[in-house]
Amino acid sequence: MFTKKIAYTFLFSLVSSSVLVLTSWQLTPLIGKPATYLLLVCIVTLNALFGGLNLGIFTTSAAALIYLFFLLKNNPMTQLLSVVPLYETSVFLLTGVLICWGIEKYRKTDIRNEYLQKEEMLLKRLQQLKNENGKILQEIKSRDEFLAIASHELKTPLTSMLLKLQAVLHSIRNVSLAQFSVANLLKMLETAEQQTQRLSRMINDLLNISLITTGKLHLELTESDISAVVLEVVEEFKEKVEKKGTGIKISVSEKIKGTIDKVRIEQVITNLISNALKYGNGKPIEVTVIKSGGFAKISVRDHGIGIAPDQTSRIFELFERGVSNSDFKGLGVGLFIAHQIVKAHGGRIKVESQPNHGSLFTVELPLKNS
Repeated sequence: MFTKKIAYTFLFSLVSSSVLVLTSWQLTPLIGKPATYLLLVCIVTLNALFGGLNLGIFTTSAAALIYLFFLLKNNPMTQLLSVVPLYETSVFLLTGVLICWGIEKYRKTDIRNEYLQKEEMLLKRLQQLKNENGKILQEIKSRDEFLAIASHELKTPLTSMLLKLQAVLHSIRNVSLAQFSVANLLKMLETAEQQTQRLSRMINDLLNISLITTGKLHLELTESDISAVVLEVVEEFKEKVEKKGTGIKISVSEKIKGTIDKVRIEQVITNLISNALKYGNGKPIEVTVIKSGGFAKISVRDHGIGIAPDQTSRIFELFERGVSNSDFKGLGVGLFIAHQIVKAHGGRIKVESQPNHGSLFTVELPLKNS
């Protein structure tokens, strides 16, 4: 198939050369030899440009031979062997060969440049894929670590509840009612309740992650007093703060009306205050709500262990924590969930922190109705 294609190509070149010479031979008396010579050169150039080096040289050679054939046919031998016709034919042949060689060299240079550009693009793409692969491997590692933590954290309250319930059942079954302590029973049930609440929070976190990662986190927006929402959350922490001996100070300058999902914003504030209690080393916590530049700014400051500078950009990502997983209990997804909720409101959340100098988390919510 390839041989036939080559044969057809060269046959076409031979026919075109013949027609070219015949046409130019007839045109010579009308347009003169220089114009005819230029026409021959243009046709050879086109053949070399579209057919390659071999086709261009073949066309040049065929045209030169046919030209000599017509000279031999229409002129005496003495005129054919004179210097001028041979000179013209040689110049035409040399010009055609040089044109074909120049075009081929340009074509190879162009192809080489094209391949170099493609190579550069492929190398960039390869590096990009390597970076993406490294990121994916890191995400997989972080996910596996998270799953290990999650399985352990979920198992802990379940084990604790099971032990407390087994102890209660044992007391009821094997201890006489006269010796049965209601106080002990109440204490066991309270512990089981606490573990149940802890388990419920972790399950809710996992459900929230599922909603966020699948794009199914929907907001139920209503006009609410953001200051009042924050006050309600702080009030819920009052008993827990008193037990820990940690003070919590709240400063609300005014009522701030905004269109928010009240339940979700409560979740954000709860996560931030919970983190402040966990990592605050028992020192006072400060909560501030102000209105500034079309935003409601909610700040939660603690004076605890703080966050290393190289960790502040990662703590809002999924499966990332600002401290060692073995240092503190919990799934470590609260900031990721808070960030996604605030982002869904069109707001932003940021952190300022230094190790051993505490952290300041600020939530900025746009006030569309302000």
